[in-house]
Amino acid sequence: MKNQSELRDMDAFEQQIKENAIAYNVVMFQPMTSTRMYQSFQNLEPAIEYARSTLQEKNQLRSAMIYAIDADKHHALVGTMGRDLKYKEIQPKHKK
Repeated sequence: MKNQSELRDMDAFEQQIKENAIAYNVVMFQPMTSTRMYQSFQNLEPAIEYARSTLQEKNQLRSAMIYAIDADKHHALVGTMGRDLKYKEIQPKHKK
């Protein structure tokens, strides 16, 4: 990965949140309702597994979003998962 100074400003800010995360919140999306936080974890792997197991159940949920949370309560999207159960990590954008 390129140097953090080469990241776009917002992506560099979010990268700091990810690197200093103290929690990971799993937020689920259900069509025609609002998104809701379902669970919070101290580590990323259990958050991913929770999203996967919840989306495998028979329910109306369409997708999961996992956010890193830092000590100042800032949040940054780390990854998403749809009904295909494939985790997609968010890739920061670099300056041109």
